[in-house]
Amino acid sequence: MEWAQQPQMTVGLLVAVAALAVWNLVQALRWGAFMRRWKQLMQHSEGGSLEHTLYETLRRVSLMEETLKAHGNHLEQLQSQTNRCLQRVGLVRYDAFPDIGGQQSFALAVLNEHGDGVVISGIHSRHEMRVYAKPIQNRASSIGLSDEEQRALREASQFK
Repeated sequence: MEWAQQPQMTVGLLVAVAALAVWNLVQALRWGAFMRRWKQLMQHSEGGSLEHTLYETLRRVSLMEETLKAHGNHLEQLQSQTNRCLQRVGLVRYDAFPDIGGQQSFALAVLNEHGDGVVISGIHSRHEMRVYAKPIQNRASSIGLSDEEQRALREASQFK
């Protein structure tokens, strides 16, 4: 190698070293900015770590699943009770006697979801009012039903 090329090589190496130093400085600044953003990401808004936040969220989800299961069981229990409640209604008003108007007599059928319940009849005359109750099982009665009571029972059976 000749001595004349040594200053050119030295200048070239100095330029390369300077370029690498600048590049290293830029990378260090970028790394610092990245680390600040990373630390921000890893911190919860209340100051806890992201890991703690994730564990707390999983704990809450687990509690919510247990609560949801309990509510589901309670809902099934309520549904079972609701099916036994009297909820289907049929009402027929009529004139029991030709000389009395205003449809003061009635037949009222009240059933649960299974078709069990009662038919209550009220027969109104000029001098008295009589009330009868007949049990209903599976949309039928072991006691004979009048036409009006049967109509009320049909209405209650069709009610939704």
